Amino acid sequence: MTKIHKNFYLGSWTAGGAIIIIMLVAGWIAFLKGNQDLAADLYIYAIIPYTYLGVVWLALLYQSWAAIQDAHSAVTPVKAVVFMLTPFFRYYWIFRVFGNYAGEFNAFVARRCLAVPSLSDGLFMAFSILWITYGILQSALIGTGLQVLLIGAYLVVGTMTLNTLCNGLIGLAALRDNG
Repeated sequence: MTKIHKNFYLGSWTAGGAIIIIMLVAGWIAFLKGNQDLAADLYIYAIIPYTYLGVVWLALLYQSWAAIQDAHSAVTPVKAVVFMLTPFFRYYWIFRVFGNYAGEFNAFVARRCLAVPSLSDGLFMAFSILWITYGILQSALIGTGLQVLLIGAYLVVGTMTLNTLCNGLIGLAALRDNG
């Protein structure tokens, strides 16, 4: 199992999220002050941290599924990532590979009688719902305070979820290294 670098994942998530929020707020302010060109540029350049966070998140998703592979695993790490890249299907797939991941992780831990804290189903489901909500509404909310509020909620819940996920994966890795 690959070592999980919690500081990298959480640092990327929080720093990238902060940059996105700053760019969106600055774009919103520029728009309100009548500088539509600057606002458009800030919204367009926000694609850079969004893309970075997407790649980092997909890498963690891959590692998450790789950590719990056994004869009972219906989802492979490659399948988890590739189907998340599939347009429209990803709105179903997020529930399969992330919303249900806590249950799959907990079942894996139970099958092996491992002393690893369980993951919260509700937290992973909340993240998945916010992921879809933001994905669907982001275009409609451009230039509004609601967009910043929604991404703020998404980033807070995402931080809690990624922290919990990293802790669980680190716990699994420690047991494998010692056992």
